[in-house]
Amino acid sequence: MFSAAASSLDEWSSIAESSFVPLRVQRSPTAHEGFHGEIVGHGLDQRVGLARIAARPCRMTRSGRVTEDTPDTLFLSIQRTGSFRVAQEGRAARALPGEAVLYRSTGRLLLECEAATSCLTIQVPSACVGVGMPVVSALLARTIPSSTPALRVLAATAGTLDDTVEDLDPLTAGRMSSAVLEMLDALLGSLTGPEVAPAGAVAFAMTMQRFVLDNLADPGMSVDTIARRFGVSGRYVTRVFAEAGQPPPATFVRDERLRRAVRLLERGPRPTVAAVAARCGFADATTFARAFRRRYGVAPGTWARPGHVPAVPA
Repeated sequence: MFSAAASSLDEWSSIAESSFVPLRVQRSPTAHEGFHGEIVGHGLDQRVGLARIAARPCRMTRSGRVTEDTPDTLFLSIQRTGSFRVAQEGRAARALPGEAVLYRSTGRLLLECEAATSCLTIQVPSACVGVGMPVVSALLARTIPSSTPALRVLAATAGTLDDTVEDLDPLTAGRMSSAVLEMLDALLGSLTGPEVAPAGAVAFAMTMQRFVLDNLADPGMSVDTIARRFGVSGRYVTRVFAEAGQPPPATFVRDERLRRAVRLLERGPRPTVAAVAARCGFADATTFARAFRRRYGVAPGTWARPGHVPAVPA
């Protein structure tokens, strides 16, 4: 369990950087009293975290600059009290009690507590989400209504787990983590209707990304491969991704290969590292292991199955 409290904006910024997302915290125009914020977090396992967050009015921003060390994490904020605004991907959404909103750690981001607010946040590495990043990108910074059946189920489950997680043994906690991931995938999958259909550069980028995902096992997948498939230049492919607010194509290919690798490693019986490397499009097992360790901090052979404690890397 992790818990911390802040009585100043600087303290809140430090807490966010160490336990959440590096954010610049500023006074909100709606603030009329001193600041106070607190967070209590629990990890079910290495995949799913839960955090109760409460804060007085403030505005938090992130530049969106991505480095190799930037964790790619999704946050589903389920509002309990107050009003919470999220801006990302060129959209803005406001969540009121019972509603939820999704945001991602790697993009430009604005979070604003417009009044004294509290929420329960589910934190998941993007690699563990099964619906795919094109779907996720289309759902960022959109209000999820409180009447959404899948949200009601997930919110109730997350709330109960938040109250009981300290009493769960590691195996049970791992199974509960898997259940939360299944419910999160079900929620996101249920929201992909016409109202979130992308257009323009976003739509074209998603089409290109789907081509990448369908051919991810091809070691030759590259910007030039995408360009040849769609009859455009590599520079144009890169520009479309940028205009859609997506990472560069090469980064997308690498990240999706690693996401697929995680899913394969968590299946039973576990495939060999060489087999995972081949199925994810890496040229060889050594290249795969190096990229995996750089991203996740452990070798692929020590990545833990749900309910198991990962081996400590040498």
